[in-house]
Amino acid sequence: MSEPLLPPIGMLAELTHRCPLQCPYCSNPLELLKANRELDTQTWLDLFSQAADLGVLQVHLSGGEPTLRRDLEQLIAGLSARSVYTNLITAGVGIAEGRIEAFAEAGLDHLQLSFQAARPATTDRIGNHKGGHEKKLETARRARAAGLPLTINAPIHRHNIEEVPEFIDLALSLGAERLEIANVQYAGWALTNRDQLMPERAAVDRQAEIVAAARERLTGIMNIDFVTPDYFAIYPKPCMGGWAR
Repeated sequence: MSEPLLPPIGMLAELTHRCPLQCPYCSNPLELLKANRELDTQTWLDLFSQAADLGVLQVHLSGGEPTLRRDLEQLIAGLSARSVYTNLITAGVGIAEGRIEAFAEAGLDHLQLSFQAARPATTDRIGNHKGGHEKKLETARRARAAGLPLTINAPIHRHNIEEVPEFIDLALSLGAERLEIANVQYAGWALTNRDQLMPERAAVDRQAEIVAAARERLTGIMNIDFVTPDYFAIYPKPCMGGWAR
């Protein structure tokens, strides 16, 4: 017998393709949608309402860089009014003073902040954004001061895989409840640049050992999610690693 088709509980909303960074592994399509072709405020609010009616419990607001949407506070408030959990996925650069606090006041439940690397120079080089690392640190501090739970997202590839131990220390120092060690998935721009991004097998295996040890050491202190790569596996992992079930 086939399993019954269950309604979704989570939704990823890519609000824009605009972004101040130029990461070579970006999952955005090669043909980026211009701002004047983005869905407007009311269309997004209608979609969120339909999602809530279907039983969606959480919406992840992503991009591109979602904070470039001037209506983001309104979108968050609309989801909050439907009792939908909201997670803002941001690069954390260029966010105006007071805006993170406004997101919290609108009902934002959680902030997920991406770091291109644990070292400032690597962060700025990979994202092609001078001073980006320090801006991200400030975003993390402001999020914690606003009372928002914080996840640090670490997209891993050849040029930062040796920094995994430092990513763990960074997340701890910022008071993050969760760290996601997310090996780059090769689609979009990452597929185009795969030859320059794919790590060596030995580095991937060493990374897995480091994460396993850190998980045990930090039990009850910080959760570490490890999005394993399947390009060295015999069989690919299920879609979403089973998270969508």
